[in-house]
Amino acid sequence: MGFGTFLMAVAGPLARKVLVSLGFGLVTYAAVSAALAAALDAAKAAWAGLAGEALALIQIAGINTAASILAGALVARVALQMTKRIGLVK
Repeated sequence: MGFGTFLMAVAGPLARKVLVSLGFGLVTYAAVSAALAAALDAAKAAWAGLAGEALALIQIAGINTAASILAGALVARVALQMTKRIGLVK
C-alpha cells in the first residue's frame, strides 16, 4: 500500500462528508431564503393595499422604519444561522 492509496483512503470519506454537508447547507439556505423573500413580498403587497391616510399615519408613527429594521434583522439572522450550519463560523 503506497502513500497515495493511504491518502485517498483517509481524505476520500472526509471530502465526501464535507461536500454532502455543504450541499445540504446550500439547499437549506436557498429554501429559507426563498421563504423569507416570499414573506417580505407579502408584507410589501399588504403595505401597497393601504389607503394614503393610513400610510401617512404609519409613516408618522415610524412603523415603516421598525418594519425595515425587523426585516433586516431577519435576513441577518438567516445568513448567520446558515454560515454556522455550513461550518464557516463557529
